[in-house]
Amino acid sequence: MENLAPNRLLKTRQGTIVVGVAAAVLAAILLLVYLSHYRNSVKGSTEPVTVLVAKRLIPKGTSGASFAAKNLFVVTTIPKGQLKLGAISDPAVLRGTIAVADIYPRQQLTTADFTPASVGALAAQLTGNWRAVALPTLDAAHGLTPDVQAGDSVDVYGQLSGEQRIGLVMADVLVLASPTQAVTGSTAPVSGNYILRVPATKAPRFAYMGQNGTFWIVLRPGHGAQGTVPVFVTGNNLYVTSGGH
Repeated sequence: MENLAPNRLLKTRQGTIVVGVAAAVLAAILLLVYLSHYRNSVKGSTEPVTVLVAKRLIPKGTSGASFAAKNLFVVTTIPKGQLKLGAISDPAVLRGTIAVADIYPRQQLTTADFTPASVGALAAQLTGNWRAVALPTLDAAHGLTPDVQAGDSVDVYGQLSGEQRIGLVMADVLVLASPTQAVTGSTAPVSGNYILRVPATKAPRFAYMGQNGTFWIVLRPGHGAQGTVPVFVTGNNLYVTSGGH
């Protein structure tokens, strides 16, 4: 038994060979295990997985429920290694949520981009210099009701009582709520009014017109809209006198 002790074994040529062979076998086994894990890792990172990707710019405050209704995302597949943390693959996850920040075209939708909807969702859509203002009740013609909905952009025109002209109050205004739809992502009841997002400096204009005149809402394209020319229209320039739009 004494001759088989490790220190005796290493002192003989045969013992050195045995130890070397054992070390080589162990190294070969470890290499095979490493290569196996590496191949599995590479295979796993290239395996296709499903994810939701934004089709166009999605403004902060957009409700998850409106994503499908407005066709704002596409379901696609990407290599697993390119998947963002918390990426969403099931549209059902968006129910009852609102976007907490702008989501850009081709951006993966993740759970960090959304928060549960609440009664205070209106304030969550306002930052810095933005304010929310409600328009007086408009009929279907003046407000394009029920076609104009939360998330749409509109041009707002006004006419003061007693004046014979109509002018642009503000262009490209975001609709936060409509008479038939509550604030996006909110559990509060429908207000019955249009609620618009406007800069703080423009809020008094809307308040004054609401108290002393009439509003008209003109719906803008969903994307690619051109600028609106701020002109007054009166009886003197109402009719087109030559060709054109």
